[in-house]
Amino acid sequence: MGIQINGNTDTISALDGSWTSDSATHFTGKVSIGGTLTYEDVTNIDSVGIVTAREGVFIPDNKEIKIGNTVGTPDLKIYHSSSNNNSYIEESGSGYLIAKSNRFEVTNAAGTEALINAVQDSGVILYDGTNTARLETTSSGATVTGIAKAVSDGSAGVVLHRTFSGN
Repeated sequence: MGIQINGNTDTISALDGSWTSDSATHFTGKVSIGGTLTYEDVTNIDSVGIVTAREGVFIPDNKEIKIGNTVGTPDLKIYHSSSNNNSYIEESGSGYLIAKSNRFEVTNAAGTEALINAVQDSGVILYDGTNTARLETTSSGATVTGIAKAVSDGSAGVVLHRTFSGN
């Protein structure tokens, strides 16, 4: 005997017509859905434990993944805005947004140009968008490739020291 779930009429029934329920139906033990359960069929999933999405998770434009605190005021949101075609990771709790890694890289969307490269115990390199390193921190300071400008706001002087190597 199989069951039929009709999301349009909020009913569940046996395929052979032997029973129908239009109120809350409770299952004990394992429940398996052999097919596609779409967003038209389900409005909320409340799970105690782990939810496994074997083919990934899709969130439509202007919808958010919300983590922490409450649904109305989450600490962290990840979303895409169709109005400006931008994607966001938003930390709005009282803490910091911390990315933990021994190596952290930011590239262009295609993954073909480096923008930032930070390596534990090594340094940070900022690129100019053409894979050319422009500012690199080292154990003894920083190296600038190209022209560096210093601008004073008028309240304090700016002092630059130039070190020559070679000729």
